Amino acid sequence: MLSVLDKIKYLAIAVAWIVSLVFVYQYSADKENKKLVLYKAQIEKNAQDKDEAHKAAVVKIQKDKEDAIRTLNRRHASIVAGLQQRPQRPAPALEPSKESNPAPISAGTGSTGEQLYRQDAEFLIGEAAKADILRQALMSCRKQLEQ
Repeated sequence: MLSVLDKIKYLAIAVAWIVSLVFVYQYSADKENKKLVLYKAQIEKNAQDKDEAHKAAVVKIQKDKEDAIRTLNRRHASIVAGLQQRPQRPAPALEPSKESNPAPISAGTGSTGEQLYRQDAEFLIGEAAKADILRQALMSCRKQLEQ
């Protein structure tokens, strides 16, 4: 049989072995926890970088859209200013006559708008400018969605 000293010796070895296992387990758990924290920090940093890049791209797209709209507005203003030499639409006659519409009837060759009165041309040019602005806004939205 084992003596009391041998039993204490074996018990001390078992306790030392258990304590060393606990320390090894705690060390490896701390090491894995540090890896996890670093991994989460890296993912968060990557997400922030991606978000900042996306925001910068959106700002650039908005700036390009605003520049294009300014250009369209300047072009519209210059075209409208060039219409000042066109005649104004005559006042409507009380009695309709054949001469109330002096524009000649074309043979289907198309129209360039050169025969339009000033008010009509300004209206149509304004509508075309609005359409151009909407088209530019749509292109900007599509670019943002592609980001």
